Amino acid sequence: MKKLLLMLCTSAIVFISKGQNYPHYTMFMFNKLLYNPAYAGNKDLTTVNVYGRKQWTGIAGAPTGGTITIDGPIGSYMKPFRSIAAGFSLNSEKAGIVTNTNLMAYGAYRIKLSNESMLSFGLQVGTTLYSADYSKLNPSDQNDPNINYSKDVSNVPMPNFGAGVYYTGKNYYAGFAVPFLAQNRYDKNSYNPGGDIYGKQVRTYFLSGGYIFTISPVVKLEPQVLMRYAVNDMYRLPFNADLNLSCFFYDRFMIGATYRTDKSIEGVLFMQITNNICIGYAYDYALSELRTYNNGTHEFTVGFDFIKDKNKYMNPRFIKLF
Repeated sequence: MKKLLLMLCTSAIVFISKGQNYPHYTMFMFNKLLYNPAYAGNKDLTTVNVYGRKQWTGIAGAPTGGTITIDGPIGSYMKPFRSIAAGFSLNSEKAGIVTNTNLMAYGAYRIKLSNESMLSFGLQVGTTLYSADYSKLNPSDQNDPNINYSKDVSNVPMPNFGAGVYYTGKNYYAGFAVPFLAQNRYDKNSYNPGGDIYGKQVRTYFLSGGYIFTISPVVKLEPQVLMRYAVNDMYRLPFNADLNLSCFFYDRFMIGATYRTDKSIEGVLFMQITNNICIGYAYDYALSELRTYNNGTHEFTVGFDFIKDKNKYMNPRFIKLF
């Protein structure tokens, strides 16, 4: 039974390396640019965020990844509102023999509907650099005709583009995005009508939302959700969602818990430690049989805000709740 589960884990890693071709982070609530280009410039500051994630520690070849993003509004910071925003991200995800590196540029047009609401439309364009080292495979059947050990690929570009919309009100937000609209084949020479073992990128749809409840001058609660649905003409990934409840204290410290419908629970800690710097940590615990074979998933983030005119913003800086 243990050997069978380990084989299933290995198969899952290979499947994730191709099916989950878009970054997936537990702390989705603190940088929605990762899945929605319309979020660019939402903090009205130039912001840099760094993310790192090590999934299923203890399992060889389990997914690991890192991301750096920068975004902000364009124009003089003295203007009360800047409609145009831009951003850039560099992400690398490795799972098993496969490495996906995403280079993305973002642009957003923001419309201020009132003093408390804003509607933003975003576009993104870039490429995925796909690499696969088939020589590292160790199959039970060394003569498997489906594995061509001479077909290692390195940094094959797969251009892509996406779009999104993001709305914020006084106490809530909602967003919808499709970051990858194109569905590139990982190996264009492998396709045949009977099947394609090398697969193709999966178009993923993201729907998000949250609402802030003020419990007291000190405490706020924010339930929020991030839903994902991925499908292409070859296969369909199961619908899954992150259901999060976050508690904020003095708008500077947050503790949260998340239930992911694909059988895991997460804990999140986040703090605005100075006017410019914030840090966060998350831990994922699998609820499936996989929990027996790994030591959980670790994730961290560090963010830095460039504040040119400190008198223009609240001091100390508060966590941007959405």
